[in-house]
Amino acid sequence: MMVAACSDEEKYSTTNTDVLTFSVDTLKMDTVFSTIPSSTYSFWVYNRCDASLLINRVALEKGTQGFRVNVDGEYLDGELNGVEVRKGDSLCVFVELTAPKCGQTDVQPIGDCLVFNLSHGKQQKVPLRAHQWDADIHDQWDVNGNVTLDSPCPIIIRKGLHIATGAKLTLRSAQLFFHDGAGIDVEGSLQASECLFRGDRLDAMFDDLPYDRVSGQWKGIVLAPNAKGEWTDCVIRNATDALQLGSNAEATLLRTSVHNSSASGIFSEGAHLALTHCRLTNAGGCCLEAKGGSVTADHCTFAQFYPFSADRGEAFRTIKASVACTHSLMTGYDDLVFSAEGSDLHFSHCMIRSDQPSMGDTFTDIVWEATDDEKGGKSHFRLVDETIQSYDFSLLPTSPAYQLGIGDIREKTTSSEP
Repeated sequence: MMVAACSDEEKYSTTNTDVLTFSVDTLKMDTVFSTIPSSTYSFWVYNRCDASLLINRVALEKGTQGFRVNVDGEYLDGELNGVEVRKGDSLCVFVELTAPKCGQTDVQPIGDCLVFNLSHGKQQKVPLRAHQWDADIHDQWDVNGNVTLDSPCPIIIRKGLHIATGAKLTLRSAQLFFHDGAGIDVEGSLQASECLFRGDRLDAMFDDLPYDRVSGQWKGIVLAPNAKGEWTDCVIRNATDALQLGSNAEATLLRTSVHNSSASGIFSEGAHLALTHCRLTNAGGCCLEAKGGSVTADHCTFAQFYPFSADRGEAFRTIKASVACTHSLMTGYDDLVFSAEGSDLHFSHCMIRSDQPSMGDTFTDIVWEATDDEKGGKSHFRLVDETIQSYDFSLLPTSPAYQLGIGDIREKTTSSEP
């Protein structure tokens, strides 16, 4: 028995220069909301030595930070012992994180180290690094009175936010993160200033594609018939239908961006919509579609460069709506980025990527952008990169629209605004 035991021990390397090789120097995880489990991350452990290696102990150095580890199919409950890695073999390590509350309003770093103690005495470590963010979490949030929220803490909506008839929700400098399928249903009134509305995924689909650049991450905002909504200096992005307006609803948007919707950017059916210095960009349907009702737009950019579908809609489309549009830019990939049907239409001092129609006094002082040059539409903007879904729809000083004072000529105001 003793001889067999010695033989078992001797098959493992006793040379402390024989060590493990890791596929990462540091496992870098994304930002996570505190108390909400992260996605699963992984790395590989290789034995590239000429002898087998025995890991006497695998453990987290701190062990109290909320990291969960699985080593080659075995869950690390405190520690793992006697893990063998034969010559030329490898192990896969899976790591997840559920960070505890940290009591801070800003994003905070969080980390630990996964420690490997080899049988010949060598110790190796792989740092685990992430960031955590405390948030107010609502499953279903029902607003039945007048509520004002002015909080630096992010708000997560898991199922939905409902504003009842006669109720009003006022949001100031708020960041709202919506789970898949969640959104806002407004029967009363919503007023938002300096707010962000987006999906709740902080991780990435691929290394170069964060979920925050992927459309359809949450339902969007619905204004029921006769409801009211105001957005000032806001960003609404990556929804399915970003903003749907029912009959006689009233929506006012000032210096607000609606970006990257998988269906419609703004869809209005008999509502009254006012847009000033806004950017409506990239939608699977139309960036703006209005059927009936009224639309006023001044110094707005409507840009359709949605990359996920060749059947994307137009940048600007109205049917039997009363339209007054001034100093606005309508452009995109295609020669079909604009259509307006009806008798009460007024466009002046605009730039439109379309063949010039013959509609009498409907159009005044219009610059008609050529439709046979795909680069022409992109050349207005600071960044249109379909390969990584990265966009900055700020107008370049070299853009003819910028030089004529057409479109939303604001500089990019935040890192999160498209």
